[in-house]
Amino acid sequence: MVDMRQALLKDLSSTEIAFSPNFFYPISCSSQTLSTGSSIDSENSHRSKNIPMIFQMYESQYEDLRGTIYGPSSPDFHPVQASETLRSSLHGLETKDQTIINTVLYHNNFQRQKILGAYEDMYSRKLLEDLEEECGGFFFEMCQSLFKAAPNYDAQCVYKSLSNRHGDRSVAIEIACTRSPRQLRALRDTYQTDYRKALEKDIVVKVEGVVGKMLTLLLCNNREEGLGVRVNDELVDKHVKILMSNTIDDIAKNVNLFEELFIGHSWKHIGAVLDKVDEARRDMQDVETMIRRNKNIHSEIRLILLTIVRVSRNIQIYFAEKLRAAMTAERVDQSTIIRICVSRSEIDLQDISLEYKRKYHRPLEHDICQSTSGEYTRMICTLLNGFNNIENSLAPTPESIE
Repeated sequence: MVDMRQALLKDLSSTEIAFSPNFFYPISCSSQTLSTGSSIDSENSHRSKNIPMIFQMYESQYEDLRGTIYGPSSPDFHPVQASETLRSSLHGLETKDQTIINTVLYHNNFQRQKILGAYEDMYSRKLLEDLEEECGGFFFEMCQSLFKAAPNYDAQCVYKSLSNRHGDRSVAIEIACTRSPRQLRALRDTYQTDYRKALEKDIVVKVEGVVGKMLTLLLCNNREEGLGVRVNDELVDKHVKILMSNTIDDIAKNVNLFEELFIGHSWKHIGAVLDKVDEARRDMQDVETMIRRNKNIHSEIRLILLTIVRVSRNIQIYFAEKLRAAMTAERVDQSTIIRICVSRSEIDLQDISLEYKRKYHRPLEHDICQSTSGEYTRMICTLLNGFNNIENSLAPTPESIE
């Protein structure tokens, strides 16, 4: 089984498939330099111009951050042809999983919404219901996540995190700290539409005490962000003094202090503050270690503070570490693997993979293969490698399916 999984990595880019010449879409990658910030809120660097702004928010916003999925340019996007391909793959004696993978991952999130509509119009059937009937398991869960509109997917993840019976708010904390201000606004609007309640009010009902107040501040307040944001040195020095004169326990108990330090400011600003504090405490524990080793504070407050520290330093390393933790847990956390790979696929998944390799000295795909199985493995590895980045990669047509 291990040999098969290892061989799969070599096969992903060499598998020969018949494709339609109408789908050719060359992709050029930018510099290998990684950004230390999050890919958010630039107005000028969209690769796709003919899609609604709400979907453009979920593409990479910086030239030095790269996702793995881009989709064909508008003239080469044919939802009817993609729908025919998927229907042919699902209809018959044998489901053609590889063709499903190729077709789904060739298109971006906005284009998948068009494919859903075209499929239903053409066949009077729902594509996701057909996929569930023929596929199932984590493969279907992955398809379901990929076909969910990005803001609705975030809203769903937050809703489940707030509502789960185990009281695990970690996913809500992750999304609160890794989405751009505009993405969070879209999330709040979508949450209101999908669940008929305001996110802020739902948090008050479902999450008690200081944790709930901190989560509300992170999810429901605007944060300064963007390419043009400059760090205010005077404000940095002021916040350094506040951090130096208060303990982690003080910040964990005082919502006003937490708000003053971490709400509304850019991640660049927060990172500068933390760097200066660590520099001043050179001979002592750094801030992250102090938080991690403090067992006096509530576990979820500790997680909130740790997430803020890690995201402010490097959001791609943060996600690389989360993927590693998901794969090395006693029971592999497939939901986290799917959530991160799907939600970052058009933003910075390629850079997350590079940071993973730098930190753990082996490819992310290798560890994914050890933690997953079957066509689900092939789908995630294809997503990580970037279907659109394979030279001369094209989308399959119904005629190409044997």
